[in-house]
Amino acid sequence: MSVLDLGEKIINRITVTVVIEPDEEGFHGYAPALKGLHVDGKTEEQTLHNAREAIGVYLDSIASHGEPLPVGPDLTVKREYVPAVPEGAFLHSVTVQWHCRNMSGRG
Repeated sequence: MSVLDLGEKIINRITVTVVIEPDEEGFHGYAPALKGLHVDGKTEEQTLHNAREAIGVYLDSIASHGEPLPVGPDLTVKREYVPAVPEGAFLHSVTVQWHCRNMSGRG
């Protein structure tokens, strides 16, 4: 038996820090881990959207040139198993803040 079930796959979840600041024209954003990656936008949300797109292009360029990811405090990589889902179904991850301090739900 293999480690993965049929249809299951492994992905790398990459988290990149993006700093967004107001400027004269709207907002300016940059990713400290990705040298030269700067974006702008009229709103904070548009700037974040532009940053996501630019990060994707940047990472594709790194991969196509065989360069290593600049892993550090502002760029982390976590390998995750993605379960198989039925054809036509959608898989979502949900993050919630939980008020309990321990995993039992008590306290």
